[in-house]
Amino acid sequence: MNHLFQFYLLFYGALGLGFWLRSRRAWAPGLMRAAILLLDTPLFFYSYWILDLSRLRHYAPVPVISALLVLAMAVVSVLWSRKLLAERTSQGSFVLAAAFSNIGTTGGAFICYLLYGTPGLALGYLYLLPYPLLVFTLGFSLAKHYAGPGRLSVLAYARNLVTNVTSLVPLLAMGAGFYFNLHHVPVPAVAPALADGFIKLDLVIMFAAIGMTLDLTSLFSPARAVLALNAIKYLLSPLVALGLVLWAYGFGASLPAKVILIQSAMPPAIYAVITVNLFNLDRRLVNALWVSSTLLLIPLAALLFVFFK
Repeated sequence: MNHLFQFYLLFYGALGLGFWLRSRRAWAPGLMRAAILLLDTPLFFYSYWILDLSRLRHYAPVPVISALLVLAMAVVSVLWSRKLLAERTSQGSFVLAAAFSNIGTTGGAFICYLLYGTPGLALGYLYLLPYPLLVFTLGFSLAKHYAGPGRLSVLAYARNLVTNVTSLVPLLAMGAGFYFNLHHVPVPAVAPALADGFIKLDLVIMFAAIGMTLDLTSLFSPARAVLALNAIKYLLSPLVALGLVLWAYGFGASLPAKVILIQSAMPPAIYAVITVNLFNLDRRLVNALWVSSTLLLIPLAALLFVFFK
């Protein structure tokens, strides 16, 4: 229960702090970029450095299932959005929120770390491995499809992928971590303590920044879209993940299986919100979907800590 209390205190305490400081909302983008570069990047590096490569064959389904789950939820949400929402920009916001989940240090990976320590963190980040590529390919393509006139070109996508520091640097950190791992570079004794501090500081900064930008005037509106989004996140996605886990790992309660199931039941990713803003889709809707689903993680987290400990 101590870990669950840590989760609530850091996750929602930081969100509340940011909301209290919302007069400083202009600071939010800079805080997010700083957290990605100065905290997320070392954590990516460390997580791939400590990954047990002797069991790589056993771990291989983790990123594969992650990618398959994104694709499956994207297909479902595209079909469902047509029945729920009339405007294409609103459909696009719904699809992006449904397809991409908060599985990094500010969501699923943090829960995996609290439950299973650094092995859980490493597998949490292995689950995250396909995400940068999927966001900048599938995510941007979906946003382009729904955005209408004034869209970015394919060349602009490619240029963004190789020049955007906030996406390129974490990718390079992953590669560097694998390199150190493959060459058996010793991990410093102080690394676990530093990682623990970085994880918690990253969550506080990220959610404080998000809290600065929150709009609570339309928290659960439109109701049908909010209900549908949360059904996808907390019912359909875990059920599909369970089927994939049984296919890959059978009925055993292995650590990779637990990490996959935890990561499959997370609210929308902040990158979904960022992509919606980049392509001028329905910002009001994506904020309502993000906030309502993130708030539902309060009761869900308690269940995760009970059933997956």
